Amino acid sequence: MQRQMPHAEQTRQGCVLRIADVGFSPCAELLARHGLELVRVANNAPIPGSYWGEPEAGVIASKVYARADTPVHSLLHETCHLLVADPARRASIHTDASDSLEEEDATCYLQIVLAGDLPGFGRERALADMDAWGYSFRLGSARAWFEGDAEDALAFLEARELLPGASKREPNRSR
Repeated sequence: MQRQMPHAEQTRQGCVLRIADVGFSPCAELLARHGLELVRVANNAPIPGSYWGEPEAGVIASKVYARADTPVHSLLHETCHLLVADPARRASIHTDASDSLEEEDATCYLQIVLAGDLPGFGRERALADMDAWGYSFRLGSARAWFEGDAEDALAFLEARELLPGASKREPNRSR
C-alpha cells in the first residue's frame, strides 16, 4: 500500500466524509474504547502531529488530533497507526507513526475493519473514501486489496490479537 497526498481538487469538492458529518462524540467514543483520546482542534487551526498537514488527523502518543473538516478515514488511519504500534513505542510517536510497510498495511486493514464500528461511516464508505483520497494499492483499489491481497496485514493483526472478534475477515487464500 502506498498513500499519496490528496489532490487539491478532490479536497475542495468534499468527496469524502468528514468528522462534521458523523459527529465528534461517536469518534471520541470509538477511540476511547481502544484506550485513545480524540482531541478536537478548532476550525482553521493547525492540527498537531499531522503528517500530511491540514485537514489530515495528527498523532502524538495516545492522542489523535482532528478538526471538523478532517476526513473520517484519516482519523481512523491515524488511530489505527497507534493501535498497531508496539505499546512501548506508542508513547514516543509524534507525527510519523509508521514503523514499516508491514505496519502500514496492518493500519489500513484495521482502519477498514473499525470503519464498521463508527455509526454513519461503515466499511463501504471507508473503502470508497480511501480510493477517492488517493490511497494506492497494487490491485488498484482498497476493496480489491482488502478482499484479495491483504493476507500479510491480517496475519500481522491476528498475531498481535488486534482484530475485534466479530470483525475478522478471511482473505482470499486461493492465491
